[in-house]
Amino acid sequence: MPIKITDTIKKLLIVYAVVFIVQQAVDQFMGGHFKMWFALIPVEILSGKIWQIFTYSFLHSDVMHLVLNLMILAFVGGEIEAMWGRRKFLAFYFFCTTMAGLVYLIIQLAMWNPMYLSLPMVGASGGMYGLLVAYAVIFSERELLFMMMFPMKARQFIMILAGVEFLQALFSGQGGLGAFAHLSGMGAGLLFLWLQARGIQMRKNGGGSKKKNQSHLRLVKTQRPEDEDDDGPTTWH
Repeated sequence: MPIKITDTIKKLLIVYAVVFIVQQAVDQFMGGHFKMWFALIPVEILSGKIWQIFTYSFLHSDVMHLVLNLMILAFVGGEIEAMWGRRKFLAFYFFCTTMAGLVYLIIQLAMWNPMYLSLPMVGASGGMYGLLVAYAVIFSERELLFMMMFPMKARQFIMILAGVEFLQALFSGQGGLGAFAHLSGMGAGLLFLWLQARGIQMRKNGGGSKKKNQSHLRLVKTQRPEDEDDDGPTTWH
């Protein structure tokens, strides 16, 4: 599997690493409340910290959490960004992280358990799972290593991954809310790709209809007697 580190991916990797260092320094060594301000905490969002739906994805719980997400970003993000361009890539990525955060928030509010409403959610996994879905759609025949050991097609990999997350969401109780966020990132990725394909198809159909209609509208210049040697009437399209 080729690794392509684009300029956008490089900047994201640096930003995530720097934010993690600042987060740990502020919360563990300076007695600050970085996570309280920027992680996704349902009760804090209800109190007005709406930005947490966006900022939570830049925070991570520990080094391993950070490294795993950055590995996914480095392995699959570069090729997707190189194909789509920076603007579309970032729109897709943050659409997935934001939708994952929204679904998590809605589920927490629906359950309304005071014990968990104050627990912070952090991590870019929603965006990473969205990128994996996009990779599986675009490069479906590529081989990926499931559990770093078993080679399989990208489309098979993402189906197994979705199944594992679904089972975890169903049978892990409150701990399965993170799996719901992962599944929401995957669903957001599929929704984004579907809307894009739908928009392209509608533009094609609209363009075809326009051309078809235009083909029936012709302005004909009637020949004058002195133009009798011309090949025929002149038509503007």
